[in-house]
Amino acid sequence: MDTLSLACVTWNVETTWPEQDLHTLLGVRKEPIIKRGLDDTLPDLYFISLQEVKSQPQNVVMDTLFEEPWTGALREVLSPHDYVRISSERLQGIVTNVFVKRKHLAHVRDIHTTVVRTGLGGLWGNKGASCVRFCLYGCSVCVVNSHLAPHDSGYKERVDNFNTIVDTTQFPVSETSNILYHDYVIWMGDMNFRFEPHMTSDAIARMVTKENWSGLAESDELKKAQRTGDAFSMLIEGDLSFPPTYKYLEGTSMYDFSRRPAWTDRILYQVHVDAYDNVKLGVEQTGYSAIHSYTQSDHKPVTANYTIKVFANHEERCVRFQAVGTWLVGEGGQFNLTLDSDVTTSPWDYISIYKVDFSAMHEYITYMYLPQQPPASSSERSFQLRFNDELLQHAGMYRLVYYSGKYSCYLGMSDPFPVLSQA
Repeated sequence: MDTLSLACVTWNVETTWPEQDLHTLLGVRKEPIIKRGLDDTLPDLYFISLQEVKSQPQNVVMDTLFEEPWTGALREVLSPHDYVRISSERLQGIVTNVFVKRKHLAHVRDIHTTVVRTGLGGLWGNKGASCVRFCLYGCSVCVVNSHLAPHDSGYKERVDNFNTIVDTTQFPVSETSNILYHDYVIWMGDMNFRFEPHMTSDAIARMVTKENWSGLAESDELKKAQRTGDAFSMLIEGDLSFPPTYKYLEGTSMYDFSRRPAWTDRILYQVHVDAYDNVKLGVEQTGYSAIHSYTQSDHKPVTANYTIKVFANHEERCVRFQAVGTWLVGEGGQFNLTLDSDVTTSPWDYISIYKVDFSAMHEYITYMYLPQQPPASSSERSFQLRFNDELLQHAGMYRLVYYSGKYSCYLGMSDPFPVLSQA
């Protein structure tokens, strides 16, 4: 088995724009560090969940035309360090993003997203969940970003929200159609759980001053829900060793005692250790904290770090590009690729051209569909193809990427190749 590292972030941004620098949030140095060889110490994947992103109709319409501002700001921080955004899902103000290091892109399979509305009895998306699932090196992963019902009196509604999300989320992958069927589940968001009613604001403040985290945890409603089996009982949470993340006076790290402080913002996980014969999956949590330097919201962001086990040298449904030669601006060029015998093509398979340093899958310059061939035999299939496209107008280094419409993922990526200006 191999291990991969995950960095998870959840933050209720309270309808603000990305005003503060996000390098600290993501644990990334502000200056590029690729030449120093330090990028190897960064996580293999980032799962980033935001709540209360601006979701007025004009914002949602603009996001269909341009990249959502928070997603763009996150990508600007991560792209210099060779990360690619493979998926994003939005339910009104609930936004989920998944970034992977470029070297893992061709090992991601079966990407699917879905949303569940729980606001106004399931009619409105101000509360609910946005979910992303995929397979990576043979292991299934599901990322859930939820915003549950608010207020001190909302415990039962929060429990109902959780169960609605679990019961109604469906993915078009038979073995993992339900969230909890996945090998690994990361569930995060603004859960909105409070302390039990006997805990006054003064009592909470005294325990925070004394850093009595275990005492506070005994009165935490999410912990209660786990103990009683009401909700989250199948998920695991690391030790809470940071102050409650809500509610703060904006622009400060001082509590706004108009509401009782609470650990509303949480990250939990589940692993099916014995999902496969003769091997054991596993999760090791290496960090769980809040970042108090961010003051633009009444919530503090929460981060968690994990390592997970995946299959070593796992390959399935691979498309392999041969070395691409030199192309010319305005003319394109020729390339060769081979499909493994377990790849089933569809009329929606295509090959895209990207700049070498692309950081999101929507950034392709142009594409061509794969010519349709007779049904696959047991042997590999090879194609010799040519791009003739006038959209390729700038010299530089590029890559080709194969997208599978049937599997909703990227089955192969070429090495960089040059496109030269015509003499």
